[in-house]
Amino acid sequence: MININSNPKQRVRNRINNQIIDHPFTDYWDIFILKHQHPINITLHILGIFFFYGLLFYTWKLQNFWLLLSLPLTQLLGLTGHFLFERSHIDLQDAVFSWRASYCLGKMLFRILTGKYQDDIRQRQEILNNYLSNNYANIQ
Repeated sequence: MININSNPKQRVRNRINNQIIDHPFTDYWDIFILKHQHPINITLHILGIFFFYGLLFYTWKLQNFWLLLSLPLTQLLGLTGHFLFERSHIDLQDAVFSWRASYCLGKMLFRILTGKYQDDIRQRQEILNNYLSNNYANIQ
């Protein structure tokens, strides 16, 4: 597995928020989970996913391809969740479009529907807290 935190550019891109830049996670899914913990932010992201696919469906159904111009508006729901509730780092590339963010959004939706996402949050938060407390103890 490639350590995504070794490259300085990736390090900035993969920070969790402005307070937590250094962390033990090398898989973007773990970082994604920590950026998506607040229930309202999660809800807005799920609504954005449904609006996105609903818009694609209606574009196909109505054969009105001009509707595709409004696809970026579906991103605003998730961004609103970050700005108002989560306050986590938003990478511009992920906010516009990236495969890793799209994959994680789909995985988040599946984990929520199967009732496992809260366990994912708890587990990653515990790993992060242990990492931060160990690093803080080593500094003193």
